[in-house]
Amino acid sequence: MVCSPDMEEQAADLGRRLARYYGDSVRVEYVDVLSSRLDEFPVARRLVYMNNVSLPIIAFDGQPRIVGGISIAMISEELEKRGVVPLE
Repeated sequence: MVCSPDMEEQAADLGRRLARYYGDSVRVEYVDVLSSRLDEFPVARRLVYMNNVSLPIIAFDGQPRIVGGISIAMISEELEKRGVVPLE
């Protein structure tokens, strides 16, 4: 049986991959939706508990932008819209 990595491991992998492309310009942080830390992100909290969206929720500057999956292409597009440029 092959087990897929949990979301915390996926977030760590995402952080490593984005660091290769963008260096220190990007920070990835995993927040468990069952922890009290979710209260620090009221919009994401509302999405989780009121709208029943699929996880994960990818946020930029604390604002949710992508839900239901991790797409490097979508994340890169959003970062570049915000002026974050890949390393040479």
